[in-house]
Amino acid sequence: MSDFKANEKSSLSISLPMLIQAVVGIGALVAMWTSTQADLHALQKDVGQLKENVERMENLQEKPIPSDIEQNCKIEALQHEVNILRESYRNGYTKN
Repeated sequence: MSDFKANEKSSLSISLPMLIQAVVGIGALVAMWTSTQADLHALQKDVGQLKENVERMENLQEKPIPSDIEQNCKIEALQHEVNILRESYRNGYTKN
């Protein structure tokens, strides 16, 4: 391999179209990197929100559903009325 040493006599020539292509290429890479970083940030935010939703759903899973509570109250009230009717029927039936 040859040793290259820069001095006053050395020169480097780059054509203008090649320089423009290099600048445009670097600009495109920077734009893609920025877009990728923005997408990654958005995905991380979405994952965080999804984790919060899953945790909230897990916490709610063990709690009764409000409609179940209402239904259970109605069933208990009906059961109480049936018990009252049974007692009144038994008391009325035994008196005759």
